[in-house]
Amino acid sequence: VFLEKERKRIAAAKRVWQQSQCQLQSAQKMVSQFQSQLDGIVERIDRLNKEQNQQQLQNLQLQLDEMNRKIENLTNQQSQQETKIIEAIKSEIKPILSEVREISIVSKSSGFDYNQLKIFLKSGNWKAADEETARAMLEVAGQTQRGYLDSDDIKNFPCEDLRIIDGLWVKYSNGRFGFSAQKQIYINSGGRLDGSYPGDTIWYWFADKVRWRVKGSWLSLSDGTFSMRAEKGHLPLEVCVIFMISTQVICIIDLLSRVETCNL
Repeated sequence: VFLEKERKRIAAAKRVWQQSQCQLQSAQKMVSQFQSQLDGIVERIDRLNKEQNQQQLQNLQLQLDEMNRKIENLTNQQSQQETKIIEAIKSEIKPILSEVREISIVSKSSGFDYNQLKIFLKSGNWKAADEETARAMLEVAGQTQRGYLDSDDIKNFPCEDLRIIDGLWVKYSNGRFGFSAQKQIYINSGGRLDGSYPGDTIWYWFADKVRWRVKGSWLSLSDGTFSMRAEKGHLPLEVCVIFMISTQVICIIDLLSRVETCNL
């Protein structure tokens, strides 16, 4: 649908340009005709001698002045017309260029198009964005049918894709959400990004800070806060929180280690 829409816009711009060319050619033809007449008048003036009728000379001079005026007016009109045509074409092309810039974010590593994730994040639809993030990661890892990521999937997840996902979350949440935000909170809580379990104290502290655990109880996915009121680092959530607690811990630690390896 988008490509068909843009083809129509481009065709419209092309028609404007073709019409402008016809108009410009017509104007140039008129200038050429005036110039020919002007050359004829000048030639007749040159043939006059001092003894010929002074009145005839004056008439020719008047004709010459009139021709010069017409050519000047036509030239000005042509310039104004060209400007209008250029502006018209620009107005046709501008929305095309704008939409092309927005059209897609495709990973060269996996070929996955993250435009849908961008649309959800840009519109502030955080829950849909969280679901799309999990769906994208499963598809990129080739685990859509299985429905979850294991340690090997996460450790081999393409850095480019992880960078795109994190960059979109960070951009549209003004730095509030994203894997890199979670990584920094984990480090500040005393966690190490070597894939090892940091111990209960550090782990619970981190989980409390991102509000994945409240008053000693772990949240289920349905208890997530999908708005800008959520704690910093609370989202993305679904990628790992779909697991049982023990597996969830391994998933999160592996993911944060991969974030570090990918220099996010």
